[in-house]
Amino acid sequence: MSEAILSLVSIGALLIVSQLSPGPDVFFVFRTALAQGKRAGYAVGAGITLGFFLQTLAVCAAGSWVMQQSWSYWVLVAASCWLLYLAWKIMPKRPQTQQVQLNAPQGTKAPLPALMWQGFLCNILNPKCTLFICGLALGPLQLYAAQHTWYTFALVLSLQIASLGGWVLWSTLLQWQPIRGVYLRHTRSIDTIFSLLLAIFAILLLLPGSSN
Repeated sequence: MSEAILSLVSIGALLIVSQLSPGPDVFFVFRTALAQGKRAGYAVGAGITLGFFLQTLAVCAAGSWVMQQSWSYWVLVAASCWLLYLAWKIMPKRPQTQQVQLNAPQGTKAPLPALMWQGFLCNILNPKCTLFICGLALGPLQLYAAQHTWYTFALVLSLQIASLGGWVLWSTLLQWQPIRGVYLRHTRSIDTIFSLLLAIFAILLLLPGSSN
């Protein structure tokens, strides 16, 4: 049993560290936390965790079956379109518009439920997240689920705690003044980089399917 529990702790720690790797979720959370504060980052992270929860359930129930189907390419198309939309939303507009946004009152920022919904869609429409969960979960499930009836439930729970806890951690650290100062001095450049990175991920999603 100790090995099973240790595997849960290791998987959770790996997930938190992996949130620092390049990807749509991390770009969206980091940019939102920098631009609108930690509560906005929490909201996006909560939405991503909800999508992550559904994908985790799908992996535990069906493994990678979905991605082996002929129609899975259209899932990638939908994901690509959503990431391109996020890239367009983040891309800085004309200087006049950007100035108005920077000087806008606090209440004009995107409402937290809307940010949570956007985070949910960002995650649920990213099929590569399903493959990532497969990589994390399928091996331990094969090793421990048959021995311990509680393991599958504990694995799903530990992944959600690690996911939400990680986004809260990184969103909070991004409020550190030196980091925020850099963002405020170079808002347009940083937002442009985030936007281009999301667009690149949208295009890369389609490359495997286009080669078939």
